[in-house]
Amino acid sequence: MQYTFQTPGPIRLRVELVAGDVTVRAAETDTTMVELSPRGPAGEELAERFTVEQRGDEVVVLAPKMRDAIFSIGKGSVDVAVTLPAASVLDAKTGSGDVETAGVLGRARAATGSGDVTLDEIAGGELRSGSGDLSARAVRGDLTLKTGSGDVSIDAASARVDLVTGSGDVTIRRAQGPVRAKTGSGELVVLAAGADLDLMTGTGDIRLVALSAGEVRAKTGSGDVVVGITNGVATYLDLMTVTGDVDVDLDETTGPEGAESTASLHVQSGSGDIHVKRAEASLS
Repeated sequence: MQYTFQTPGPIRLRVELVAGDVTVRAAETDTTMVELSPRGPAGEELAERFTVEQRGDEVVVLAPKMRDAIFSIGKGSVDVAVTLPAASVLDAKTGSGDVETAGVLGRARAATGSGDVTLDEIAGGELRSGSGDLSARAVRGDLTLKTGSGDVSIDAASARVDLVTGSGDVTIRRAQGPVRAKTGSGELVVLAAGADLDLMTGTGDIRLVALSAGEVRAKTGSGDVVVGITNGVATYLDLMTVTGDVDVDLDETTGPEGAESTASLHVQSGSGDIHVKRAEASLS
């Protein structure tokens, strides 16, 4: 089942599903195409009850309300695939499916009950899942991510990012804006950072591979903390562990004079070790 709408510029896309995957592709196009793919014995009947229409600069794809779709629970679902103009705004919700995008979007909101959210390039937004993984390749605006037990990952972020997971791991390849990341029992890994970081985990390790600037606050209950400082960065150290060891492999200096940049590092661990050293590479 296909629907095509004339959309000469970016639109607002709203998708609400009870069950099913959402796939969105942003491209240089002046139309928006929606395709419904029924699954299971009741999928076809469920798809026929969908609302798919254009409302000004908004295109909506809405599954029937729960009371109207109750007959199909466990017997069918509908996947939704949309191709739309680049820089469009996304608002997608699904109970048990995944949400995935390709191409450049404006701000994005995506929520799933148990599925994963995998976004390509977005201008910030909000991502949530009950138990799924959350990931974004490139983030150009403020972004909030929250999942109950899934992993969270970002390739590159140039604005403020706030990440929370109950028990999953958090991985950020490059942070050029402030980051606050919290997990109950997972590992926190930041490969390269040049901005303020606030990192907290209950029992996992914290690993910051290459710090080039900013204020870092890292706290873990029982995990180890390993931080690499890039060459030429003078760093103020405030390190404390109750029962673990502290190892600093840096040259001492009386101040930041002559340094290419400065950073400050405040680390607390209950029983883990703390290791601060020179980074092997900047990963810029």
